[in-house]
Amino acid sequence: MKKEFKELLLELGIESTQRICEPSEKITVRISTEYDEILFLGVVYNIFKNKTSFLYQEYESHQDPERVLNIANKLNLNTPGRVSRVDWQINHSSNPALFTTEDNRKILFAFMNGVIEVIKVGDGENGPKPNDVLIGLPWDGSLFVPIHHPENARKRSLLNKKFGFGDLDQYNYQYAKYDKDLNLNPI
Repeated sequence: MKKEFKELLLELGIESTQRICEPSEKITVRISTEYDEILFLGVVYNIFKNKTSFLYQEYESHQDPERVLNIANKLNLNTPGRVSRVDWQINHSSNPALFTTEDNRKILFAFMNGVIEVIKVGDGENGPKPNDVLIGLPWDGSLFVPIHHPENARKRSLLNKKFGFGDLDQYNYQYAKYDKDLNLNPI
């Protein structure tokens, strides 16, 4: 499969000298909140040693050459830096439909503050480095609308922009790149 992928890259006009490596295990960082003992906010991410490794995983999952080309163009493939794919989720024991607006506000602010910290420092061992790319895949639910509501993608996109991500692409990814001060800048 790796040989087939390398041939595909050449067919697409993409030159890459990067070695394909396996991603790290998924890393989950739990963010505690004072709102509810059972509630936790989780940030889950995979770290890929280079951009070609991330593209390979995308190709393995979707078998779509156009997707590979579009993402390669977005990543600026032959520049240095790792790729991390991140998503977040909220787990709780209560029915979120019963939360008040004030409950949702408290959870959202706890969530945002926790995510900002994790994006800055990682899990303590695998923190970000300048030129790393972060691809946002926010949680599949929402504090405000049902999980599969069409408005959900737009709200996720707006929230991600607050963290420094760019616009939502056709694959529901949002991209950002760390600068020398480890601030996220939209791609």
